Amino acid sequence: MQRKLMFRTILTASALLIAIHIGQTADNIGMSQVYAENPVISFGIGNPGIQTPIVQPAWSAKVDNWEDYLTSNFTVTGEGKVFTLRDKRLIALNAQTGKTIWTFEDDVQSMFVYQEGNIYGALSDGSLFSLSASSGKKLWQSSVRIEKPNAIEVFGDTLYALIDNYTIAVHLKTGKQLWVNTDPQATYYTGSGIMDAGDIVLRTITMHEETQTTSQLNAIDKKTGKKLWGKTNQDVPFKIEGGLAYSIKHNNQQIVENPDRSITVSVINVKTGEVKGSRVYRWNVNVVSGDEYIANVPTYLDGNDFYIHQNGIIARYDFKNYKPDGKPMQTYSEPTYDRDSHPLNQVHRGRILFGNWQNGSLSSIKKVNGQQMSWTGDNPSAKTVIYGKGVYLAQTDGILHAIDFDSGKPLFRVKTGARQYDNLLKEDGFLIIQTPGKLIGVKLPAVLQ
Repeated sequence: MQRKLMFRTILTASALLIAIHIGQTADNIGMSQVYAENPVISFGIGNPGIQTPIVQPAWSAKVDNWEDYLTSNFTVTGEGKVFTLRDKRLIALNAQTGKTIWTFEDDVQSMFVYQEGNIYGALSDGSLFSLSASSGKKLWQSSVRIEKPNAIEVFGDTLYALIDNYTIAVHLKTGKQLWVNTDPQATYYTGSGIMDAGDIVLRTITMHEETQTTSQLNAIDKKTGKKLWGKTNQDVPFKIEGGLAYSIKHNNQQIVENPDRSITVSVINVKTGEVKGSRVYRWNVNVVSGDEYIANVPTYLDGNDFYIHQNGIIARYDFKNYKPDGKPMQTYSEPTYDRDSHPLNQVHRGRILFGNWQNGSLSSIKKVNGQQMSWTGDNPSAKTVIYGKGVYLAQTDGILHAIDFDSGKPLFRVKTGARQYDNLLKEDGFLIIQTPGKLIGVKLPAVLQ
């Protein structure tokens, strides 16, 4: 009886306690509530990615990392081979299989070129060399010493090695030095290379004066290496024909609050340096804040079409039939949907090209009707390259997309696993992808070969 009474008392007390708790908040009874933290802001739907067939590489090969070298003519192709460096040794790989064909045992610098069956470059001691591209056999080694050349180029029977303000000419068959040209006024290499103009080669150098830096176009006699003439503030010619060189003249004309714009094309006699005439192209713009100097106006020639980018407008002129103050044959509006896009100074398959330096995307304007078109991936592209009908976007997420240039249709993708890329190469129906320390060979479909 006593146990029943005690049990009934406990039940009554428990019920009363539960009733009290039900009537109180969590704070009133000393308990704290816990909620999931809410974001300050949340938006975006993600990117489903470009879904195309994944193509497996045909081969991959370990090579030296181009970042270990100051210059980067690191890999070149020719006659179905890929020429690159492994352990500082120049090697030749089969472009279709990636198998090593030969190894050149001497240490070489990372600046070499392929030209008509031979490889030309510089050894680690600075001496120039030539070897057979088919066998790797050394043909000659020059006594000329060049430390870290800026460029090596071949015209006709002469090899030209450029290093800062020096131009060195070597006989292509023997390696014998022909001459050395230097301009004491030049301060450093401009990266513009050298241009063949018959009996003369043209090269742009950079000169630094007390108040400004200027460029100068020099003409060098091919036989003697003697400087024939120099023209300040002249670009590398964009056309040489009939003994005349056509070059943009830079005048850095101040144009604050002045709507008038112009560029001048100098017509220069290649042999004498005499300016035979000038072509002046003029236009007007709406003056905007910060638009202070006329400099680096994008201009380029495609066949007979001469393009000038005139502050948001692209003007296409008839280059052969120049008329003073003549009007353009056609004008286009530059793409406005991508403010980070810049002219690439190139026309390909009837389209004026633009590139975005932030995400590597490519866009264009069709020169027939001004129709705009773009080629983009699903992540930023670290290297964007066009070969024929193929657009290749090597992305920072380790995926390379291949896109048809004409239709814009994605064709396939390759898993590279890389975030960085050197130049993409095309040889013998294969795309050669350069990643740090590795080459990847991908067989291209017939439509892109």
